[in-house]
Amino acid sequence: MTASIKMRSGELWEFHGLGIRFEREIAGGLLHFQIERTLTPFHIDDGDGPRVPDWTWVLKMFAEGYLVRPREAKGPRARQVAERQDLDPETIDQMDKRARLRLFVLRGFDAACVSPTTRAGITKALRELWLNSPDDAARFGRKPSPSSVARWMSERGEPGDRRLKHMVSMTGRVPRRRRLRPEIHRLMDRFALRYWARRGWSQSDAYAMMACLIEYLNERARRYTSAGAELKLPAKELFRRRLKTLECYDTYAAKFGEKKAAARFKPTGRGLEAARILRLGCMDHTLLDGVAVIDADEMLPLGRPWLTALLDVKSRCVVGFVLGYEPPSIYSAMECVKRANQPKVRLLGHSRYEQFVGIHGRFDEIVVDNGWEFSGVSFEDAMADLGTSVRWAPVASPTYKAVVERFFGTLNTRLNRKLPGATLKPELLRELGYDPYKEAVLTIEELDELIWEAVGLYHLDLHRGLEQPPGLVWQRDARAHGVAVIGDVTELDKMLGAVRKGCELSRSGVRMLGLQFHDQAKVGALLHDLIAGEPVKAQRRTGSATAKVKVKFNPANLAEIHVWNSRRNRYVTLPCTDERYACGISLWHHERLRDWTKLRGLAFSSEMERLQAKADLTRKIETMAPELKQRQRRSIARLITKPVIQDKLQGVIELHHAPARHDGLAPTIESVPLAFERTDKGAASSRPARKSKPQQQPKDSPPHKAKNAASMKTQLSWCPPACPRAGRTSNDLCSLRG
Repeated sequence: MTASIKMRSGELWEFHGLGIRFEREIAGGLLHFQIERTLTPFHIDDGDGPRVPDWTWVLKMFAEGYLVRPREAKGPRARQVAERQDLDPETIDQMDKRARLRLFVLRGFDAACVSPTTRAGITKALRELWLNSPDDAARFGRKPSPSSVARWMSERGEPGDRRLKHMVSMTGRVPRRRRLRPEIHRLMDRFALRYWARRGWSQSDAYAMMACLIEYLNERARRYTSAGAELKLPAKELFRRRLKTLECYDTYAAKFGEKKAAARFKPTGRGLEAARILRLGCMDHTLLDGVAVIDADEMLPLGRPWLTALLDVKSRCVVGFVLGYEPPSIYSAMECVKRANQPKVRLLGHSRYEQFVGIHGRFDEIVVDNGWEFSGVSFEDAMADLGTSVRWAPVASPTYKAVVERFFGTLNTRLNRKLPGATLKPELLRELGYDPYKEAVLTIEELDELIWEAVGLYHLDLHRGLEQPPGLVWQRDARAHGVAVIGDVTELDKMLGAVRKGCELSRSGVRMLGLQFHDQAKVGALLHDLIAGEPVKAQRRTGSATAKVKVKFNPANLAEIHVWNSRRNRYVTLPCTDERYACGISLWHHERLRDWTKLRGLAFSSEMERLQAKADLTRKIETMAPELKQRQRRSIARLITKPVIQDKLQGVIELHHAPARHDGLAPTIESVPLAFERTDKGAASSRPARKSKPQQQPKDSPPHKAKNAASMKTQLSWCPPACPRAGRTSNDLCSLRG
């Protein structure tokens, strides 16, 4: 093929940004290119292995825009830098307001075919240009000086090739010639690399080490060489800028680790998406910055409360949340799902937020992290009963749940950092003389009320990602698709609970957690239904018939359990025989009482002994609480207050039928839970791998008992023998527990 593009020997071309220089044409139409950076021959690979490029390849790549002839910059260094820049017109207008003026003058001269070289000629050409283009002349105002125009003509482009990027002023945008000696620049590079390579070094440490080395070199120069050989210490700001020029993924990973480097430099994906409301939810916990006060008399700050929130991915609406001192647990997760299913009746009659009463429903799928409360069997089994799938986010990937993480950030910005008792930066606290634990003036109920207000405002405000309010998106989708709910709240309470499999059911009921759960009529019916499916070898030779059953219970209230009847596909509720003790007590509280009574040597067998143990522990707690450190107060808060944290939902609502309405609002669609139709027998699904819990010593081993006894004695041995409320009975003190 004959050549149709003129190429000169030594001419520079670019292929996909790679500089290649044309050397000569070889026989047979083959072309010899040399890579500019490595000075090695350039070859192409079209699937049949590397080969020498030819004219056919050159024409094809040139037509597709992959092979380009770069413009060789001429003139001063500033103009060469401007030539290499790839700027859009809007950026150029922001950088230099006079770039359009220069382009107007030079293109006007080129169009008029004038190229004056004298001052008088340029003045005359400018006057004619201003007369011929009055609109542009009025927009630009006064004419530029002839000397400036002469410089523009020689430096900014060529006649017929004047582009806007040629007109940008590069003042202050071109690196200046170095004023320090080359040795100083090499030292700055050396210690900048040491800063990024050593995790314990700060910028001040690296600068101090460099200053010491420069002082050492200057001392030797003064001793062994003539005057004038000393090195000048660079400014701290210059060294800081040198550090920043080396910041990239590799240096950041070397100093702070791969995880932080990926969070800083790796691009994010598209994020979670959903086609309609209630198709996909996202749930997570956060430790709030607000410090709430639990004791209105002593104003005792007990620490930062936890917030568990469940958001709808499509609308970004907060469908349910739980606030309290209970750390992330199966209770907070289950309670959040339960509240998400219920209408927000507390907003009825509200002047601004009554329209958000209908933000509730059952999700098809929920995204959670790999915390123990989410990845355990109890949560997955409860969600399977509801007909809700569980999706576990990748391990150590908080950005996967960015929907709920951004809401937590918004809540902190709008509410928590403005509250009395908010947690600020330590240096700012020192400047203000502010102690968040002394300034806290909110109770947990007041903080809960403020969060309701903040959530209502969040639903009304414009969402930057949606470009519309979340509440509006919810209402529009609710009218189109309806709202799916679990209509029987009593069955929902049974499904949403911690699960224990393999519990033994006998004539006396179920014994679990050291408590007995029994109802004569229900236990008899359960044994009648389940005994036929039990293995013969598992039965006792004499005495009661037994059956292995699955049990669900609320960790915040051990008053009852729910036993699964696999024959009739429903849960049967068995109450605790120690009703006065178990009503309202949490699993955590119950286990602490058992540990304490073991330490005290109590029998812990009768109901009255349990109540007496609870009252004794409550007296100790109330006596020691004012002197406890902040770390201990968070543990005490779960004992003095109920774990349910004052459930604000009053009454029970059962939805059965919702006919069409005149206002066009969508009906509520009752969903049938899958608990009564499941065939998987509670088998756990696969989930992301995670680190296992550290192996602990068995509780019945002597070292463990000694360690528990020592820790409990440390907390309780120094308490005074009597307390101000010692006159109360055990029943009176039960009202103080959580």
